[in-house]
Amino acid sequence: MLKSLTPAVLALTLAAPALADEVWSSDTGEIVYLADEYGAAILSFSDYGGLPGELIFPGLAGNFTDRGVHHGYWVGQSDMQCAAALGRPGGMTSLTWGRAVIAFDEMGFPSAFTVLLGDCDEDLTRSLRAEPIVGGQ
Repeated sequence: MLKSLTPAVLALTLAAPALADEVWSSDTGEIVYLADEYGAAILSFSDYGGLPGELIFPGLAGNFTDRGVHHGYWVGQSDMQCAAALGRPGGMTSLTWGRAVIAFDEMGFPSAFTVLLGDCDEDLTRSLRAEPIVGGQ
């Protein structure tokens, strides 16, 4: 029985990088892949004045080999406020939020990316460039 489980456990271990291994450096600080929840990839980042926020990309959860352009949203904390609150189940809810589009340079892990951000439901007016931090550098 144990002998038959070993290949399965090994395959699961090697199938995808651990989420904690996905860390990028950006002009506003580190961006960290926090979790996969409800089919969405959740990344932490720093926004306005270095305040914490989250990037949420539905459909990106568990996708480590076929990345491209993904649409989502961000939720943060600042004096900027939208007319309604937005958040995610079990996570941050705030009046500070906006649209987000992430575009990976490469289809596989690790890859640099650019995130375009807009405030509330307005046009995308800001960008963050992120480079992967590989091997704890």
